[in-house]
Amino acid sequence: MRPMAVNFDLSKARSIFRAEVNGSVRFLVTALCAAAVWAGAAWFFGMAESASSALTLQEKRYQELSRAAAEYRVLASNSSKPRAGGADVMTAFTQVSAQIGLGSRVSRVVPAPDGKRCSIEVGRLYAEELAGMVKELAARGVRMISAEVRALPTGQERLFTLSAIVGTDY
Repeated sequence: MRPMAVNFDLSKARSIFRAEVNGSVRFLVTALCAAAVWAGAAWFFGMAESASSALTLQEKRYQELSRAAAEYRVLASNSSKPRAGGADVMTAFTQVSAQIGLGSRVSRVVPAPDGKRCSIEVGRLYAEELAGMVKELAARGVRMISAEVRALPTGQERLFTLSAIVGTDY
């Protein structure tokens, strides 16, 4: 057997593109339509994938916002309850700082003359400790009236420094 040789003549291809061969116009129109359909489908599926990923991102953001709103509602309902035992703000903060184990990280505690407010400064707090302190204070009827939180990057995590005015009055 002889090997089969493919004979490609460029002039035959030119005659197809010049519409000199029967059916060449139909062939070219079909090829162009197929290319247009393929390009349109690729564009459509690319846009659908982009919209799908954007929708997933929005769903995650909404869930995070819903979770944060639910936690805020819990904190708000706890802070609106009257305090048990009638402890002052200074006592409540001292109890919370001892419970969380803040120790020497509390650098300033200055009570107001009326006993309803207290200025505090706490350094080197982890995010969990900061959230726990806010929740524990809220459970005792003490809330943050004004706060400044500074984040300091340390390795993989951040440490926070809190300067705040806490109190029972709004």
